[in-house]
Amino acid sequence: MKTVSFCTLGCRVNQYEIQAIREQFANRGYSEVAFGKKCDFCIINTCAVTKESEKKSRNAIARASRLSAGVVVTGCYAELCRLTEDMPANVLWCGGCSMRDRILEICEGAEAVYAVKSAYEPLRIGTTGALPNERYRAYVKIEDGCNGKCAYCVIPRLRGRAYARPEADILAECMRLAGEGVSELIFTGIEVSDYGSNALCRLIQKAADIESIKRIRLGSLNPNTVTPAFVKVIRDTQKICKHVHLSVQSASDSVLKAMRRPYGANKLREVVDSLYSNIPGIKITADMISGFPGETESDFEQSLRFAKEARLMHVHAFPYSPRPFTDAASMPCQVPEAVKKARNALMIGVSDENKKAIAVSLLGHIETVLVEKNDGTCAHGHTDGFMEAYFPDPAARAGDYIECRVVGFDGALICEEIK
Repeated sequence: MKTVSFCTLGCRVNQYEIQAIREQFANRGYSEVAFGKKCDFCIINTCAVTKESEKKSRNAIARASRLSAGVVVTGCYAELCRLTEDMPANVLWCGGCSMRDRILEICEGAEAVYAVKSAYEPLRIGTTGALPNERYRAYVKIEDGCNGKCAYCVIPRLRGRAYARPEADILAECMRLAGEGVSELIFTGIEVSDYGSNALCRLIQKAADIESIKRIRLGSLNPNTVTPAFVKVIRDTQKICKHVHLSVQSASDSVLKAMRRPYGANKLREVVDSLYSNIPGIKITADMISGFPGETESDFEQSLRFAKEARLMHVHAFPYSPRPFTDAASMPCQVPEAVKKARNALMIGVSDENKKAIAVSLLGHIETVLVEKNDGTCAHGHTDGFMEAYFPDPAARAGDYIECRVVGFDGALICEEIK
């Protein structure tokens, strides 16, 4: 029996894709071994959104090359290697962001496979009857690519223009996953908002009609997606989690304009106000970039103030990282690394303060926790609002939904089970 291992870095889309590739190999009878073990083939789905993710991708490739007879590299870093003609050594194939649905054939030496390329690979999950580790939860990819022209981002160059997956195909996958025991769906994509606000609303409502699905979550959203109609669907659809993650990046008008983001600071405030006023208990998280070229102390203070006033439960904060093929990489007034890191640390500090304040406000409240793991003493998982939580119960199983009362906070909600 041939063996295969898998490694994925980066976003939820990559995690979806590696699961789909994993199932193709499982259906062909391959035995999976852990990444870092000797095997016939190692499939690495890479990331290139930052310098750090590039470094991790290179390290993973180097490690696999020492242990696998055939290393296949796919994903955004692989596409960057193709564009820069800086291909990694000792790999069987470095295919970039195309033909991921043909990787099994590539490993098995199918002829003329390199000539086949489609706008959207027909990757699917839930085909083997066994989703490893996360049977209760699954990512569902609803689109690929991005139509944005943000000055800092190389991903549209690597992934191409947005392509929406057909609704019928998505819903068929949701039904298939529900039949396997999945109860939480997470709709994801390179730019979920490019699926279209109205289409996304319709998809949410149709997926919510699947009886055994209990929760639906969304990937990162452009604030412009949060229309009045969208807010109404989130409010009125019981199964959609009351949590929205916004791709904010900055709350300074001058920085947003330089970034070429399609909204301003006033729009951000309007969106946040609309969510809070229409959806009681909603939790909002966001992405923020610190130290974009030309960002002044005043600009950064505006972002910091927005994070506080918007009560962002969590900020995925990261310092600006110059990317090849982007305009921002050659912009004047590059911010020194030390300043970027210091600003990023301040943003993380605000995020931590916000999370603690929100947790304190929940003391005594009842929350439903989806159990994700059990360490033998406590069950750990997330609430509907995507807050980490745990409670003592050695018998609670992954996939259980348990009603708990919040009694404390130590970085996660401390709960006690209601019996």
